[in-house]
Amino acid sequence: MLWVGSVGKIAVFAAFLVGLGMGAEVDLIAYCMSRYFGLKSFGVAYGFGFSAFVLAGALGTLLMGAGFDATHSYTLPLGIFFFSMAAAAAMMMRLGPYRYAPPQTKQHRQLETVHAENPA
Repeated sequence: MLWVGSVGKIAVFAAFLVGLGMGAEVDLIAYCMSRYFGLKSFGVAYGFGFSAFVLAGALGTLLMGAGFDATHSYTLPLGIFFFSMAAAAAMMMRLGPYRYAPPQTKQHRQLETVHAENPA
């Protein structure tokens, strides 16, 4: 049997988590682009952001293979990708508040009016 032992189960779970993270990244690109660049330039901003995401995914596969060919191990390429991801997370944390607020619905404005008239 191919997936015998705990290592196989851990590998399948790790692959599932990677896929889950990649699915969230695509949604985050659209959300962040709309909040930082506004809806007027959303198409262009999302096009550049998603293109960079797809290009980086393709380039990452190429670099991982080249790193394995050079070192006969995945340790160094994975370490480099780990620190790259940590740097990207640090940059995301420094983005600051959104420049464009989400549009408010009619119900949200009504609730604000009710709370303003009846403070607790």
